[in-house]
Amino acid sequence: MIDEENLNQTIFEYADEKYGEQSKILFQKYIDEFPEKDLEMPNETWHNNFLAWLLFEKVLPETGMTIAEEFVENTTDLSPEMKEKVLQIKYIIRSKFLVISKKGLILKVKDMKTKDVYNVKLCSTHPVSPNTLITGRIHPFGEYYRFAGVFQMSISPLILDPDVLFGAHENAELKRFESILLRRSSSLQTILNKYPHHWIDWMCKDYGLNERLKKEKVREIKHKIVNDLPQIVSNLPEKSKEVLVFCIKQGGVVKYGQLKNYDDDMDFFWNDKNTPSTIGLLRQKGLMIVGKMVFGERQFKVAFIPIEIRDCLKSLFSTQM
Repeated sequence: MIDEENLNQTIFEYADEKYGEQSKILFQKYIDEFPEKDLEMPNETWHNNFLAWLLFEKVLPETGMTIAEEFVENTTDLSPEMKEKVLQIKYIIRSKFLVISKKGLILKVKDMKTKDVYNVKLCSTHPVSPNTLITGRIHPFGEYYRFAGVFQMSISPLILDPDVLFGAHENAELKRFESILLRRSSSLQTILNKYPHHWIDWMCKDYGLNERLKKEKVREIKHKIVNDLPQIVSNLPEKSKEVLVFCIKQGGVVKYGQLKNYDDDMDFFWNDKNTPSTIGLLRQKGLMIVGKMVFGERQFKVAFIPIEIRDCLKSLFSTQM
C-alpha cells in the first residue's frame, strides 16, 4: 500500500516509466513556465524543484491534468485518504514564511505577504527555530501543510514580529503546564484542578457541560469521561486509539519519548475545533495527561492515562491487548 513515506518516490517512478523518454522534450518545452527558473540555487536543488513543479503543478495539455492527478486516476493502490492528499498538492503557496513557533515536527509559519498562518509538518527533524525566514513553497496535505521546496533560509534579529513573541510566550506557558508533577496514583480530578481555566472551559463546551464554577466543571468533566468513555473512544481516529492501546499495554504511563512517532501539535490557547494531532486530541478530551514523573532520582516527561479509565480502556481494547 502506498503511504506518506513512499508516495513521492512512487509518483516519480510512475512519471519516469511513462514520460522518461520525453524528459528532455518536457524540460525544453516548459522551462520558461517554471516560476523559480531564475532563482540562484545549486544545480541539483534547481532540477529537483523543477521536477516537483512539473509533477505536481504543471497541467499537461495532452491530458488536461498534472502528472500527479494522472497518477491518482491510474493507480489502484491508493487509499481514498491518500488520493485526496495527492490532489491537494497542486494548491501551492509561494512566499516568504516566518517561523512563529516550533513543536516537534510542526512549524507554525506566517505568510509575510498575506499574514495568513499555517501549520506545516516537517518530514523529519530539522534545526529550524522561531524567527527563521523561509523563502519557499508549501501545500496542503491532509490536516497540515508540507514544504514543496525551500529556496532560502535566514534568521534576522531585525524581525521582531509580535506573532513570534506571542508564540514564545505560548510555548513557555504550555511547557509550564506540561511540567505538572504526576504520581502513579494521581486522580483525573486532581490533575484537572491544576489546568488553566480556558482549558477547562473548552472541555466543558466540547462535552456539552454548563457548570459555572471551575470546581463544578472539573467534577462534571470527570463524570462525563468516566461514564461515557466507550462512546468517546469510539469517535476517536484510529491513530489516537493506537496510542491509548500502547500506553495501556505499558501500564498507563510511558516516557514521552516513546511516542515520538505520533503528532502532538497543541497550542496553549485552544481553538474552537479539535486539534488534528493524534496526541493533542487525547489531551483535549482528558484521556491523556502530559506531565512530569519521578523515575529513580530523575524526573521525566511522561504521557499518563488517568487511573479512573484504565480498566475500562483495557476492556474496550481487550482484543488488542
